[in-house]
Amino acid sequence: MTKLQAAAATEATEVEAKNIALSYDGGKTFVLKDINLKIAPGEFFALLGPSGSGKSTLLRLIAGFNQAQSGQLLIDGKDVSQVPAHLRDVGMVFQSYALWPHMTVAENVGFGLVERKWAKPDVARKVGEMLELVGLQDYARRRPNQLSGGQQQRVALARTLAISPKVLLLDEPLSNLDAKLRVQMREELKALQRRLGITTIFVTHDQEEALATSDRIAVMDGGVIQQIGRPEKVYDDPINRFVANFIGTINLVPARVKPIDETIEPLTRDARTVLIENAVWGEMYVPAFGFPTAGTQGEVMVRPLALHLAPAGAPARPMDMVIDGEILSCEFMGEYVRYRVKTPATTLIADQSHRSHTPMLKVGTAVRVAVAPQEFRFI
Repeated sequence: MTKLQAAAATEATEVEAKNIALSYDGGKTFVLKDINLKIAPGEFFALLGPSGSGKSTLLRLIAGFNQAQSGQLLIDGKDVSQVPAHLRDVGMVFQSYALWPHMTVAENVGFGLVERKWAKPDVARKVGEMLELVGLQDYARRRPNQLSGGQQQRVALARTLAISPKVLLLDEPLSNLDAKLRVQMREELKALQRRLGITTIFVTHDQEEALATSDRIAVMDGGVIQQIGRPEKVYDDPINRFVANFIGTINLVPARVKPIDETIEPLTRDARTVLIENAVWGEMYVPAFGFPTAGTQGEVMVRPLALHLAPAGAPARPMDMVIDGEILSCEFMGEYVRYRVKTPATTLIADQSHRSHTPMLKVGTAVRVAVAPQEFRFI
């Protein structure tokens, strides 16, 4: 670690929520329900969900701007549920950045230090370190309206890090940026977080952002945490229909669990293989979550990228599940082509990687749809 990183870094901190509930209207409207999660020291943790899911409310509760009716919030093992926001030793970057327009970049970054009555030489030193950290050392005398959106975001980040918080809270900080700059800034943000090792909690409604940046994700809906896990685990093994639908695109086909003669060993502590039947692929063994019993009605899901299209009658790989169909429509998405394929039982979405100058399949083309068995899930 360099001298600059050592000066900016803070000791990694654990954050834990225990049985937190928050409601309005005297308990009539619950915004957060039975929230339980533990964020490891130094972890980059994403709160992901649609508008109104409770993710920003939970972030503001961690910051101290909201108050729960029940439960505990622990930072470094200490209950801070009743501790005012300014005493919690957390830093928050707001969606709007909240920069003072009449102040220079340096004055904005040093604002929290001045409020804490730091000596002027110490403020100047720390501001210089922070601006170097975010690559804005040449912009100290500019004002916010002279900066790009990405530069303003870096100033807001530098201002928050200047006070050396134990926990960094990010409330959709990339939502005001254009698509290309958003990708660049999320990469820079993740790299900076890794260098500092600071525990970071990131709120977003953008699935791609959450998958690309976080160590783990909590998917929220209706004030409830639906699933917590590593990005690839949540994407590959969603535990219910909401999570499956919200993260990425899926194909869903009604299915029913059939009785089997012997118990199949659990795949994980919350999943096992069950025999199901459905109108598209017939009977098949697939992973299922929640240990459904025989007769349980649900759906079998498969991601569009897992579907491979080949000419009608083409031989399939051994063990692949195969069904014939016809191209209904196609959309060129740049990196891939999205096809809608009509089959005897349903319409499926199939995403195929695009290669330069490869013609797209025409509407009406007969195709064979092949899927490897491990790509299916019962939810």
